[in-house]
Amino acid sequence: MPSLVHKRSAPHPTDNSESEDLPSRESSAPSGNRKRARTILEEAASDGGVSQEDSGGEDSDVLVKPEVDESSLSEADSDREEQEVISHETGEIERNTQPFQPGSIVRIKAENFVTYTAVEFFPGPNLNMVIGPNGTGKSTIVCAICLGLGSSPANLGRAKEISEFVKHGCETATIEIELQGKENERNPVIKRKIGRENNTSTFTLNGSPSTSGKITKLVKSYNIQIDNLCQFLPQDRVVEFAGLTAIDLLTHTQRAAAPPEILGHHENLKKLGKRQKELLNELEIDRNQLTSMEARQAALQQDVERLRERQEIIKRIELLEKARPFVKYRAARGLAKDAKDASKVAERELRELEQQVEPMTEAPKAKRRYHKALERFVAAKKKELEAKERAVTKFKDDVIGKADEKITDITDKIDAARSAEQGRKQQIAREREKIAKLKKQLEEDPPEVDLAYYNRKIGDSNHEVRDMREKIDDIDAEIRPMVERANQINGQISRKNKDLQDLSSVIGVRERMLERMSSDTHQVWQWIKTHQDKFEQEILGPPVLTCNVTEPKYADVVESQLGKNDKLALVAQNKNDYRKLLDVCFGPGPESLKLRDVTIRENSNIPIPSKPISSEEARGLGFDGFTIDLIDGPAPVLSMLCQECRLHTTPISFREFTAAQNKNMENTRINRWVTGRNMFTLRRRYNQVMTNVTSIRNAQAFAAQQVDTQAEQEIRRSIGEMENDLEDVKRKIEELKDSRGTLVTKYKAAQAANQQIKAEKSAKQQEAAKYVKLKATLASAEEDLKRKMGGGEDYKENIRRWRAQKEELVMGRAVDAEKFANLVKGLIAIHNELILCQIRFAEAGSDAEILQRRIEDVLRDLETKRTESADLARRATECAARARELQGACRKIIQELSPEESEFMNQISPEKNAEDIETDIEAENARLDLLHEGNPNAIKQYEDRATKIQNLEDKIVERKKNLEKHSAAIVELRGKWEPVIDRLVAKISVAFSKSFEKINCAGEVRVHKEEDEYDKWAIQILVKFRANENLQILTNQRQSGGERAVSTVFYLMALQSLARSPFRVVDEINQGMDPRNERLVHHRMVSIACQEYTSQYFLITPKLLPDLSYHKRMKVHCIFSGDWLEPDTKLDPDKYLRIGARMKTMAH
Repeated sequence: MPSLVHKRSAPHPTDNSESEDLPSRESSAPSGNRKRARTILEEAASDGGVSQEDSGGEDSDVLVKPEVDESSLSEADSDREEQEVISHETGEIERNTQPFQPGSIVRIKAENFVTYTAVEFFPGPNLNMVIGPNGTGKSTIVCAICLGLGSSPANLGRAKEISEFVKHGCETATIEIELQGKENERNPVIKRKIGRENNTSTFTLNGSPSTSGKITKLVKSYNIQIDNLCQFLPQDRVVEFAGLTAIDLLTHTQRAAAPPEILGHHENLKKLGKRQKELLNELEIDRNQLTSMEARQAALQQDVERLRERQEIIKRIELLEKARPFVKYRAARGLAKDAKDASKVAERELRELEQQVEPMTEAPKAKRRYHKALERFVAAKKKELEAKERAVTKFKDDVIGKADEKITDITDKIDAARSAEQGRKQQIAREREKIAKLKKQLEEDPPEVDLAYYNRKIGDSNHEVRDMREKIDDIDAEIRPMVERANQINGQISRKNKDLQDLSSVIGVRERMLERMSSDTHQVWQWIKTHQDKFEQEILGPPVLTCNVTEPKYADVVESQLGKNDKLALVAQNKNDYRKLLDVCFGPGPESLKLRDVTIRENSNIPIPSKPISSEEARGLGFDGFTIDLIDGPAPVLSMLCQECRLHTTPISFREFTAAQNKNMENTRINRWVTGRNMFTLRRRYNQVMTNVTSIRNAQAFAAQQVDTQAEQEIRRSIGEMENDLEDVKRKIEELKDSRGTLVTKYKAAQAANQQIKAEKSAKQQEAAKYVKLKATLASAEEDLKRKMGGGEDYKENIRRWRAQKEELVMGRAVDAEKFANLVKGLIAIHNELILCQIRFAEAGSDAEILQRRIEDVLRDLETKRTESADLARRATECAARARELQGACRKIIQELSPEESEFMNQISPEKNAEDIETDIEAENARLDLLHEGNPNAIKQYEDRATKIQNLEDKIVERKKNLEKHSAAIVELRGKWEPVIDRLVAKISVAFSKSFEKINCAGEVRVHKEEDEYDKWAIQILVKFRANENLQILTNQRQSGGERAVSTVFYLMALQSLARSPFRVVDEINQGMDPRNERLVHHRMVSIACQEYTSQYFLITPKLLPDLSYHKRMKVHCIFSGDWLEPDTKLDPDKYLRIGARMKTMAH
């Protein structure tokens, strides 16, 4: 509720000695009930309001004047630092005991600052509403908060230089702000002195010199953000806040209400997203350059490779011939060495195991003995605990419980007696009023009713209505089966027309072909056609439906290259649709079709691959084109067929090739081709080429285009017969409907007459019954009044006796409670000992089992190791003999080897075996037969370009790694940032919408998301101020100034419960609102800002409408100025509160 503050007179301009002696207030603010010494300034402004001194001169007198409501005579006590409200029932003073949150403003003091000569201001912990005429210095308080906490004048939107805030005619100005300290810390007092001459300012903290940086650090430690418009909104920046872009609003909201690290996450996401785009662009440039270089390299590759290969192959064949025996010897020697090493290791492990077994058998026995001892100890402790628990429970039930029951019984008796007495008095008053009303109503005579007349008329009317209703029902019974028959015929005609349409189209022919090939695929395709809206992109049908050969003669060639699954495959154009279609066909859910024979493939915007050779090269080899050129259809379907069936790499010739032409194909990059009615397929392995030839099959799916004329005639005949039947049924229905319409008209008239007679009878009966009931009610009321007047004689005596009994019982229970607490302490000690023993008991049992299992495992390992050691020793002997045999053969060959041949032998891979050598020799001979000499001048160009390609590939790999790191960092950072923002905005939206509901409007707050464009993420505010419109985004153009003001203040209020800031300042936000909206907004602001444990709030406004809502946790600070203010007065609020309470009691 408003705080009532008294004004103080300004000192005389010449009285400098007294003003200089005013003590400075830098001590901590009071907390709880703790009091401190009061200064002269505090005595003058003891109620926590604003007081101001004016030294005269050019500024007018600005004083704080008490605003006293004569009806309540409530006034703040000058010696109290808490808000007070008078109880309308008891006259007792209720205090706002809400504590200040750390960082809240406890006190503001200024001297020679703007319009103020001297002022000291004591805000409350919740809502502080500062009102007063324009020019009195309301916004100056906002300036003092901003500059006093070390912020820049730029955050005020007013003067640019801090010296401009020094009062006119003065050289320096002083601002002193006391903040609520953190728990167990003193209140920090920040003092800033501003000099006009050099435009400078100095700081002190708790009386000691300080710097701007230290003050800023202190302020930030309390999460005070003066530069955040969501927390600090001065008058001159209201328009700036309303004009914030949606992107800037998100930034300010994060700073005001999100954890400190969230804004940093957003900034890092912006930087990472920008760098990711740059990396993608650089990677694309490098890839294009690599593709170009690889294309040029490919043109020379064959010649270079032939030259190098011929030289290497001849030399390699000779070396491989001599390497055969050495490979065999090396393999044998390796086997012998491995066998010997394995035998030694097994023998050593066997000895170690034998040494470990003996000492390990004693440990489990000792553990089991320890386990038994603990078991006995636990059992003893349990018995002791049970005995103690019984004693505690018995004391609680027999002593404490009975005392509580007696106290409760007496309390219930007192409450019941009070309620009964109050109820008795209220009932007596109500009974007297009721009896007077009943007597007045019984002064008139009762009405008369002829029931026989009305009953006869109602019976005749009911009989007429029933007869007409039965005739209408009879006609409805005849019409109903005819309508069902007509609907049935219409459905049959529609299905026949659909069959006729499908029969006359190629699609219809192919759909029947699809049903014969796979009934499951046909079923899911029918479902897809009616449910395409469930997918993000269109699901494309199987090639048998969606693709066509360019000419019928190509059908055999095309279809022979497609498997059954390829022709029936459904194509999804993204991963989400692919997974959803899988669930529809095979998933476990209720919407699944539970199919088996369906093929689904995904093609996520993959283009149709390019051909391995150009069309000119293909014609040079004798081909007419490629298979992909002979078929039309949707691009994703054709791309799928190319990936699965390689249609883009299969050239076609409609003429048969000669054997030489087919043989020449082995020297090209083509692995499959078609000539005439044959299809050739190459298999290259170990430099050998194998050719497979298959015949072209006759097409079925792509050849199905003929219409069944006989079936068409049969369908048309059936449709004609059904249409004739439908006309007969319709004619009969119309005849019956005409008869029914006449009857319905008569039925409604008879029914209306019947209702009118019944209503007339009922009205007359109710009047007569009412008179009789009133007489009975009067007699009952008089009897109740007499009985209730006789009660209440023993009320006061009973209350006194019961209170004395209750006090005696409470004292006895306190003594018993202390005894019970001692018993419980003993019980807890025993319980703790038991738990410790049980833990040790469980650990001992577990340790014993683990040791026993470990011994058993070691014994099994020992036996296994003995068998393994014997086997390995025998194998080592056999392998050594075979190696010595092969070594003798190799020594003979070594004597004949040249140095180059010896080096080759040493470089042979240890993994090579004899079979690999034989395979290499055969492969090299085959390669040599196929190669012929090319152009040796191309080698130099090829090698130079190869180096550049390698460097570029390394560069691309490095860019990919860098891009992956950025992408991973973005995913990780977004996972931390986005959920927090979504939850924060959702909470803001709930509070924002609730505020709009209070004024019969609608509002919502959303996060606007641009995928991978984190610098474009924003907050969208949507509002609706009229019932006939939809939610619209809040802009400077669409809504009026008043509507934007309402939206702005509701958004700031929505942040109130979420903000991490200790206080919030809003200066004249209500400008542009009409009185109705201003009243509703004010009520909403009070209810939110005065909730328990919310942050401090400052609302500055020059307007004050009558009958606004107030709360006991809010303070209203009134600022007045002028030449005709009354002299200072000091009131005694307690005196006026007591007078008001007595007057209110006497009025009742």
